[in-house]
Amino acid sequence: MPTRSHLPRRMFVSAAVASAALPQALRAADQNTKTTLRFGAYLAPVSHTVTRIINPWIKGIESDSQSRIGFDLYTGGSLGRSPYAQFDLLRAGVADVAFVQPPYTTGQFKQLQILETPLLVRNSTEASLVAWELYRRGLVQGFEDVHVLGFWTAEPGVVFSRLPVSGLDDLKNLKVRSAGRLEGDFIESLGATAESMHPTDVYEALRRHTIDATVQGLVAVNTFQAYRVSTHVINAPFGVVSFALLMNKRAWEKLPTDLQEVITLHSGQRLSLLGGNSYDTRVAEIDKKFRANPALTYVEPSAHDIERLQDAVKPLVDAWVARTPKGAETYEAVKDILANMRSIERPSGVERAS
Repeated sequence: MPTRSHLPRRMFVSAAVASAALPQALRAADQNTKTTLRFGAYLAPVSHTVTRIINPWIKGIESDSQSRIGFDLYTGGSLGRSPYAQFDLLRAGVADVAFVQPPYTTGQFKQLQILETPLLVRNSTEASLVAWELYRRGLVQGFEDVHVLGFWTAEPGVVFSRLPVSGLDDLKNLKVRSAGRLEGDFIESLGATAESMHPTDVYEALRRHTIDATVQGLVAVNTFQAYRVSTHVINAPFGVVSFALLMNKRAWEKLPTDLQEVITLHSGQRLSLLGGNSYDTRVAEIDKKFRANPALTYVEPSAHDIERLQDAVKPLVDAWVARTPKGAETYEAVKDILANMRSIERPSGVERAS
């Protein structure tokens, strides 16, 4: 069994505390010395991730470093367009800092696949904190060649279908887009055919009837417009897609210690909260917009649908645990982290149900 490690009782670092934590050496540093880092992101400059997560993260570091750290932000794939090549581009030093989607580097980050499990997490903030805590406990492998700054996730995905559906049973024999292996295995267990596909290709695939449905979060569906070629939404909670902010190890090691401390201050759990909260806030906005759209029919999961999800999940998780290094330890840690977070949310004096 993994050692129990509690998350902090307060999951937010105030601006005042953060400022007080700045190294004294930085305050007295030579203001004429500046380090500029190349930041690679294949996403568009107007995307949710760039505008609501990356830009605020950059601004916080530039401010707290008193402009001794600057960033040249290359969006839209200026340093490499393929989402699947971002990790390798970072390792090669093409970028100093990069936004990476772990599911797109096949087989590299096996432990993070557990976050693709349906019914596991309730929202992006919860999943983002789980991802960081798994890494902090030393359970996430594959990042040894880079410096990890932090993780966050999208919100749990739902099903958008171009065909009328009344529940999960109607997905049988349909072609359904998936993002990761565990999610794909789950879709297959429902009798559908899983099709791995980047979100930018989903709209056209639905329009051309190459696929019949997609499992995605609302932010991605809104960004890449898949809802415009969909008719029905099955609002059943699938898993989440993970994101990572990483730094080239050589670039990290070249930084003075005081500047490393500034970047670290804005990373880790604080970055998970920034990313998770931004997604959850945006999801609430988009959900309201979609439910008001007369072209979309929302299908809420029935008791039968939830039972089907639960029945399908267990063998998939068991198989994942068996084939994944540290699989059992990782899954137990996820349950421990979630139980700890959710116990903090309970009002004092309220007993946990047996």
